[in-house]
Amino acid sequence: MTSRLNDRSFAKALEDEREHLETRCRTLLDALVGGPPVIQEAVRYMLLDSGKRLRPILCLWTHDALGGSNRDACLDVACALESLHTYSLVHDDLPCMDDDDLRRGKPSCHKKYGEAIAVLTGDALLTFCFDILASIRERWVVRESVIIETTRAIAKAAGTSGLIGGQVLDIMEEDIEHTKEMVETIHRQKTAALIAASMEVGAIVAGISNKDRETIHRAGVLAGRAFQIIDDVLDVQSDEKTLGKTPGKDVRDGKLTFPSIVGVDASKKEAFELIEKAKWELGAWGDLGPLVALLDFVVARSS
Repeated sequence: MTSRLNDRSFAKALEDEREHLETRCRTLLDALVGGPPVIQEAVRYMLLDSGKRLRPILCLWTHDALGGSNRDACLDVACALESLHTYSLVHDDLPCMDDDDLRRGKPSCHKKYGEAIAVLTGDALLTFCFDILASIRERWVVRESVIIETTRAIAKAAGTSGLIGGQVLDIMEEDIEHTKEMVETIHRQKTAALIAASMEVGAIVAGISNKDRETIHRAGVLAGRAFQIIDDVLDVQSDEKTLGKTPGKDVRDGKLTFPSIVGVDASKKEAFELIEKAKWELGAWGDLGPLVALLDFVVARSS
């Protein structure tokens, strides 16, 4: 399956979608986030004006590709996903985790606000995610079952069998086997679980069947694994300005990555094969246009 979008129209579609997300995130922050000025500032510093927004756009474009008609509710879900993802980055950068001073091209949260405020900022972003989900029906007409299923899918992806479990394995590199299978496990939990959930919740809001949701989820896992492999490759090959974070850090820290196990060329080949499998999973829906272009972007990106 291929996309009919050219590079220019795809880039314009991405930029337009990021602007929609930025506007909605600001609206939701104004409505739902209060408290001391420093925590409000730190949350906005991390959430706004930065990031690829891959997960929320996957959510939106899956919803659209499947014929969904509740885009306003889906846009709120997409903002919740981005808030949760940003929380994970804030905590990932902490000195007790990956200890990174740069994120999205600017000082990481603990470098700007201190470690204690950074911990609380991550907590606030995670809480904000579920506050958005819990309050969607105050803003839009959507079935309660959709909100429950969406919340459960996101919570499961973020939990101990997903993102948190993957992070645990990632920081235990000295105590785990350095094999391709272990790298795949870490990628599947730390990255692919939330990317798969992003596509799945777009499908949930679109109202598709449970069987079709499983197919969408499988495609998302494949895409998520490809995304993390390319992330590992870019850590080796890219520079700080392009990457927006410290390059080469995984190698210096002895992190278990795909290139460290199979090499850069084999890693790229694996990522492209995973994306082709993801697109094959989606083949039953025909030409999905922007969604397929976004999957291709996962492996073609340079940052």
